Amino acid sequence: MLKPAILLLEIASGVLGRYLATIPHRFFVWHIRALGWLFHTLDKRRYADAYANLEFVYGESLTHAQRHAIIRRCYDNFAFVLLESIRVVYLNPHKYAARFRFTNEHFITESIAKDGGAVLISAHFGYWEAMATILPPRYRMCQMASLGRLTQFESINHMIIKRRESNGVRMIDKKGAFKHLLKMYAQKNALVGILVDQNIGLNEGVEVEFFGKRATHTTIASVLSRRFGVAIVPVFIDFNDDYSRYEVRFFEPIRAQNTADMAKDILQATQAQARITQKAIESSPSSWFWFHKRFKVFYPQIYQKKDDGQI
Repeated sequence: MLKPAILLLEIASGVLGRYLATIPHRFFVWHIRALGWLFHTLDKRRYADAYANLEFVYGESLTHAQRHAIIRRCYDNFAFVLLESIRVVYLNPHKYAARFRFTNEHFITESIAKDGGAVLISAHFGYWEAMATILPPRYRMCQMASLGRLTQFESINHMIIKRRESNGVRMIDKKGAFKHLLKMYAQKNALVGILVDQNIGLNEGVEVEFFGKRATHTTIASVLSRRFGVAIVPVFIDFNDDYSRYEVRFFEPIRAQNTADMAKDILQATQAQARITQKAIESSPSSWFWFHKRFKVFYPQIYQKKDDGQI
């Protein structure tokens, strides 16, 4: 039996999801803008972190107004991902799928055919949650899973897991995930999606160059590629201005070498992932989730600035 908090969240999300799925798209966009405005108004800490990231990465090449516009769009993007995730299970699946355009899909299909599986990598970029909604119906030959961090709230975790698994995607918590991943890839036909753009400790990954700065990066995809001989296929899902159309763009696969120098093999494949992630962000800076403290391990001081009236 579901706990009261989980049951209440289920009911509330169901009511809201059905409502959002039935209103005209222009009204849905109005809800996105309103929630984005609310986030921007109340969330000063993340605004400061995003501003610090943009200032650190782009320096004086972006004006204050340009940085502000990117961050404001980020809040709207986050509102879209949140509201779309609530309503997506109530949308007509054929109409939903028609909103997506696939570019360079042969990179993933050929990798699956050749290796019996692949590792999908992406970032908190655009409509990243669609990896768990639009991809599973296209690659039914694979057992699919997504790797992520669960929250400290049981009721929210329940909703996240239920939404993912309703599309046939197994949710694997990053904590203790590797044993599950090894088992999946040993059985072949595995396709796991991993978001690789968050800051982690050096004990969890390796140092890479990202936007010309030092940053940490997870090695999970590289280790799986090297051990099981599967390709790492980058995929980024962006949206248009009013969130009515989405492009799923695949990039050329990355393969970890398997030489006597394991550390070098892992580093090279991981650096390649950081490089392609940077390329995607440079193509559409306002589509990335700038709120993460991406450079915290090596440059903690950039997030310690006090509000001096310039932000």
